[in-house]
Amino acid sequence: MKRDLLIRVIHKASYFLPFALFACALWIVHSELKIHGLADIVASLKATPLTSVTAALALTALNYLVLAAYDWQALRFTGHTDIPLPKMIAAALLSYAISNNTGHAWAAGGSVRYRFYSKWGVPGWDILKISLFQTVTYLLGALTLGLVGSLLLPMFLPPSASEPAAIHWITLICAMALGGYWLAVGFWRRPLLIQGFELYLPSITMTGWQTLIASIDVVLSSLVLWALLLDKLQLGFGSFVVVFVVAQVLGVISQVPGGIGVFESAFLWLLSDSVNENQHLVLVGALLLYRAVYYFMPLLLAGVGLLGNELYGRRQVLIAGGKAVNQLLAAVIPQIHSVLLLLAGGILLISGSIPANPVLMDWLRDFVPLPVVELSHLAGSLTGLVLIFLARGIRLKIDAAWYGSLFLLGIGILASLLRGLDWHEASVLALILLLLLPCKKHFERQSSLWRMPFSRYWLAMISLVLATFVWLGFFAHREIPYAHELWWQFSYEDNAPRFLRASLLIAVVTSSYGLSRLFSIARPQILQIPTPAELDDAQRLMTRSHDCQGFLALLGDKYLLWSQTRSAFIMFTTTPNFWIAMGDPVGKSGDFEELVWQFREQADHCGAKTVFYQIGNELLPVYLDLGLSLFKLGEEAKVDLANFSLSGRQRDSQRSAINKFVKLNYRFEILSRDAVPQVLPELRRISDDWLRRKNTHEKGFSLGFFNEAYLRRTPVAVIKDETGRIWAFANLWQTDNREEISIDLMRYDHESPKGIMDYLFAELMLWAKAEHYHWFSLGMAPLAGLERRPLAPLWHKIGNVVFDLGGEFYNFEGLYDYKAKFAPSWQPRFLAAQAGVSVPMILMSVTRVIAGGWIGLFSK
Repeated sequence: MKRDLLIRVIHKASYFLPFALFACALWIVHSELKIHGLADIVASLKATPLTSVTAALALTALNYLVLAAYDWQALRFTGHTDIPLPKMIAAALLSYAISNNTGHAWAAGGSVRYRFYSKWGVPGWDILKISLFQTVTYLLGALTLGLVGSLLLPMFLPPSASEPAAIHWITLICAMALGGYWLAVGFWRRPLLIQGFELYLPSITMTGWQTLIASIDVVLSSLVLWALLLDKLQLGFGSFVVVFVVAQVLGVISQVPGGIGVFESAFLWLLSDSVNENQHLVLVGALLLYRAVYYFMPLLLAGVGLLGNELYGRRQVLIAGGKAVNQLLAAVIPQIHSVLLLLAGGILLISGSIPANPVLMDWLRDFVPLPVVELSHLAGSLTGLVLIFLARGIRLKIDAAWYGSLFLLGIGILASLLRGLDWHEASVLALILLLLLPCKKHFERQSSLWRMPFSRYWLAMISLVLATFVWLGFFAHREIPYAHELWWQFSYEDNAPRFLRASLLIAVVTSSYGLSRLFSIARPQILQIPTPAELDDAQRLMTRSHDCQGFLALLGDKYLLWSQTRSAFIMFTTTPNFWIAMGDPVGKSGDFEELVWQFREQADHCGAKTVFYQIGNELLPVYLDLGLSLFKLGEEAKVDLANFSLSGRQRDSQRSAINKFVKLNYRFEILSRDAVPQVLPELRRISDDWLRRKNTHEKGFSLGFFNEAYLRRTPVAVIKDETGRIWAFANLWQTDNREEISIDLMRYDHESPKGIMDYLFAELMLWAKAEHYHWFSLGMAPLAGLERRPLAPLWHKIGNVVFDLGGEFYNFEGLYDYKAKFAPSWQPRFLAAQAGVSVPMILMSVTRVIAGGWIGLFSK
């Protein structure tokens, strides 16, 4: 228990590691920049020769073409040599432009590649191997250059400079990492097994090419910055590359998006003793230009390229009618305007933290009274703060957020003009207002802005924006010594007092809002785990149903959404992005359609997507009316007990099992609900032993787990020996109308004779037939029954590949074959989700819910 708690604490703390590293980087940057004024930095940027910027742009373009060689080599490593070179280059350029600007770059680049490579026939597992191959390639180049550079650095140091002590550690780390990897490549022949997946190391020749390509990549990326510093630093290129590699690797490890702040702070700190004050100022300006040229410009071009690719890929749909266009806009517009409002709020805050243009202020003093200027400055900063909060409401499609944003953008435009005649800023705000104005129909959710939810990511982002505002203000005005009198100084030239007053106002408003949220009366909890009384009501409904899937509600790990008459319910769970219903509604069929719509509306109200998992045929028209898309998950095996018998060759194993255990004096028995509590300790022993021997843990959601309260609600089938000891058990789901019977939790003692579960199945089916049950459900065979035709949907093609080759990590085909030997009737099961939502993303969320979290997802 303590170990699991520690893992959860570490897992949650890891979310905040990038923010902590960013804060450290900001502190280092502040320490390194305290000798320069903001005007000096701007002047340094303007003084950069156009030829240097042009050279940096050309080297950036060349470097991104070299990055495409990573993909070229990775595709050959995974055996996909038939992808046309232009397509491969386009996918690589878009992937790297985006991944270079994000945290978890390998995952972000892999998701972009998946959109392209999956269309070209590359399986998802191979795309994951491609991403891993590229990460190793980069590290090979970085470590190789780090080793070479650290060994050559003493040759480039001036006689007066001492050799850095850290250089020996860099040499040691690089040498050990490279030596270990090259030894593995040369002598390790067996595949590496990771959670059932096999990974082979590349050959020595391919590893050599990896090292060469990555080294060229790192050198070219360093040359981009070197071009902006040409003839301005007294530093050899060899030592420059070492510093560049160390700073870049630190930025990658930090997982801060694009390494922003971390790379710059590390670079400035490493060179702090090697440059004078003037060179330091040039270095600061070059780093800012490098960030814009190497990171931001490719990202902008990639965004345009991805948008063009999506529009081109959907051109037929867009041409066919406006409905698809409206669906696309409804999904995209709130996200776009949310980003635009964040931009608007950030602009207003930043302009309020830096000094106003003195020339414009001199002109403004002849027309605008000083009190108006002071109030406009406060209003502009406060408006920026509120716009950042409203961006969340716009993301949630709240109607009041749309009205408030229009009003505050108007206030921001007026404040920008009155506090400093900043027409550039006012123009940007006006453009955002004009873009937002005609989009009212996309913001119709009625909700309270005061109580809208903020995820930890939004809160962290708002905190980072406010921290940047405060830091930039103090940095811009650091030459003015603090005095209490500053708070009361009012003049056209006093920028620092205006910043202090704006900071105080923002702090008071933010703190007041936070405290009001903290101490206000909590709203009634909408989602609550069902009480035992609710489960009693649900059990009465599920026993009257025609199938047994509703018994999963008895696990108590899912929420229940009831119809108004409480004659039907939906069982579901939630993630930050999805509300996932387990199966169709249960209960009175006349209430199903209204209940499904109610579920969809409540999920939408909370900003989540609607997902129905493992649904049947009956309500497919209703799900389509909801605007959901259908994806086949597999087929459920149901045995018609009226035709079931142990005769025939297909039943050899069941007949043999019965004969074997009868000779051993084992017997099959059904324990009623009243008899279950007495044997729970013995069932617990068997279950714990089974989990330990299988080296696995309990699952949930769509799979039963050992829970005494759950088992007390169902009869249990057991296998006993002649002494009465229980060796295997399975709990039963039964409908009162005897339409269907099924089992959920199946466990057996590892010391029991082989074939004991075959014996239990055979005896249970014979008993159910004698009790006149119609169907025996064997559960779903995932990915079974997908179409194998050339024109089948992409999802079917991917599913068939996983079904055929998935034995490495899950025995899909073996499970299907086991159920098929009972000659069942196969009935399709579907996933219903909103259009535009990635099926792999949904299935990953569902799998994580079943496994109990990310840790369970990557363990048995």
